[in-house]
Amino acid sequence: MRIYELDAFRGIAAMAVVIYHYTTKYNEVFETTSVLNFPYGWLGVPLFFILSGFVITLTVNRCMSPFDFLFRRFMRLYPTYWICLLITLGLVYASDFKMFKLPLIDVLMNFTMVGEIFGFNYVDGSYWSLLPELLFYLLMAFLMLFKKTNNVLLYNIPILIICLINYFWQITFLWRLLYYVPLFMIGISMYNIHVGKKENYFHILIVCNLAMSIFLYQNLRGNIFPITLYATSFTSFVGIFYLFVYGKLKFLGNSKVLVFLGAISYSLYLIHENVGFIIINYLDTYFEMKNLSITIAIIVSIVLAYVVTFYLEPPFNKIIKKLKFKFDHNKVLILK
Repeated sequence: MRIYELDAFRGIAAMAVVIYHYTTKYNEVFETTSVLNFPYGWLGVPLFFILSGFVITLTVNRCMSPFDFLFRRFMRLYPTYWICLLITLGLVYASDFKMFKLPLIDVLMNFTMVGEIFGFNYVDGSYWSLLPELLFYLLMAFLMLFKKTNNVLLYNIPILIICLINYFWQITFLWRLLYYVPLFMIGISMYNIHVGKKENYFHILIVCNLAMSIFLYQNLRGNIFPITLYATSFTSFVGIFYLFVYGKLKFLGNSKVLVFLGAISYSLYLIHENVGFIIINYLDTYFEMKNLSITIAIIVSIVLAYVVTFYLEPPFNKIIKKLKFKFDHNKVLILK
């Protein structure tokens, strides 16, 4: 059963990131000055991570095996990502924005989603958050393999200890996951409270992961913002989730606009940044109306995300599922 409040959260988070990129981030990239500023919109990303922890626990409980789980996650992440990547590449290379054009090897590595591990650059700056998601999925698949996903206390405590070690001595090959995994763990704990598990340790784990998230983010972002900002923001997210799990935010799920934005949020997140930057910069060349440029960029990004989500992704998914079915069928015949 679809939980529409989660769609509303996704919609809010996605639009916060979009507006942040089209105002504050745009001003930084193009070294412009503008009264339009939304410096805290990036906080939509940590909200996405908490949401992901909640939703992934729901997915894990519906999967029969680690392979089934990974395949479902692959189908959720990669087809849409590849489509948005190709659209972004098409627009970037059709434009005269040299700053967004990468060497061929970097472009090819972007299709794997893990190029950063090997030192390659992203085609679009927004793609950085996909690697922590991917690593988190691998962690959950590993726990599924040993049938430990239900024992949150058992695996969350070692994770917190490793995160603490990483705070003082960065674990190079895992740092992308370790800086964000406490946020995923908050979502996991919230899911368990939501489904009626009343064990007190879920609340204790939420507090521990919240504290770890605040300090890790402060360390990661090099004291750009005061620690009080992270404490206030992340604690607010947790408070909002408590209201949600206890059924106090049902009105959000009744908002057709927020639910729609939530439905296209993944595509919107992937498609908006460079595409929007090019549109805004092009319009600013001819019109001195920043509000209009940003509005048009938002509209175009939403339309593209809608087309990707409802018209391009479904047939792509069908092709991949058919290939998987044929592979599984041939595998069974060989084993027989």
